[in-house]
Amino acid sequence: MTALDILASDGRAVIIAIDHGLYSWPCRGLADRGAILDACAASGVDGVIASYGTIRDLRARFGRVKPVLKLDLTTLTVGSHYPLTEYVLAYTLDDAARLGVQTVLTFIQLGAPFELEALRQAARLAAECDRRGLGYLCEIMPVESRMFPDAEAGEAIVAACRTGQEIGAHAVKTTIPVPVGDVAAAVAASGIPVILAGGAPAADPVAYDATIAAALDHGASGIAIGRNAWGATDPAAAIRRFVRLVHGGGSAG
Repeated sequence: MTALDILASDGRAVIIAIDHGLYSWPCRGLADRGAILDACAASGVDGVIASYGTIRDLRARFGRVKPVLKLDLTTLTVGSHYPLTEYVLAYTLDDAARLGVQTVLTFIQLGAPFELEALRQAARLAAECDRRGLGYLCEIMPVESRMFPDAEAGEAIVAACRTGQEIGAHAVKTTIPVPVGDVAAAVAASGIPVILAGGAPAADPVAYDATIAAALDHGASGIAIGRNAWGATDPAAAIRRFVRLVHGGGSAG
């Protein structure tokens, strides 16, 4: 299996996602990407999900943090009601290689109208990553559908993780299931690292951290945090907190 450069020696990863400017600008707290990258580098973050332009123009600010290139694009939703369901590949693995990137990412909404094409794109990408020895982190999240009316239910998350592995991903990024203990079933079903997305800004950081800790205790391999990191009042402190939470042990206590 292709080795993922975003996983630390303990098999876990703290990933900070700063690609939000591609599809949901403006983003409070993300105006100065360089400052966020500096905080990531200083805190021992393992990877940063970013756009082509960010990696190209701010590469020196990553330090030892591994860049994860987002290869796909969707419609910018500002001023419209367009659903975030259609994603098209915009960059290639040649582009990733030119940037010195070892891990790439695309997004799939399982159950959305564009699902089949997204899965096809992901399958071809996974096979090409294997040929080149690159890592593929598949961000695959269920949406409300006939099969899974509750997109956060454990069975929906398990299906997403298994689908990601079946198409060839080396790791999956997905929604935190409800209940969080169903992470164990997702890990067992997929057999590859399951990294949990941070989601919307948390109203209660203590409860949020406890949920992440419980997910780690149930076998999650890490977290990919965006708004709860750079959107915090003190982003650098929030990033340090997440690094301690993941690499310092998963127990909430």
